[in-house]
Amino acid sequence: MAAIPRATALRFASNARELGAEALRGVLEQNEDGRWVVGHIEVESWLSRYAGQEVILAVAAIDQETPMAYTRTCRTCGNEYEGRVCPHCEAVRRRLRGG
Repeated sequence: MAAIPRATALRFASNARELGAEALRGVLEQNEDGRWVVGHIEVESWLSRYAGQEVILAVAAIDQETPMAYTRTCRTCGNEYEGRVCPHCEAVRRRLRGG
């Protein structure tokens, strides 16, 4: 599996949470007992809450070498942008307000 850019992985996790799913973020490690943990959360016990249910399990390895671009996805128009406000929506606001 190829690693994906950090911004893409964070957007993926954010989208999962917005849809009502759960997402873990952190370094996947095996503790001294041989159990898999992400951050401080034990993966096996975290997954046990979903026993008996059909699930989709997705894993995205984050590329550590790609610099993290501070991009956002506008919740109004869906465009990606950098900075504090979406330039597309800001232009539309100005045009509609006559400014």
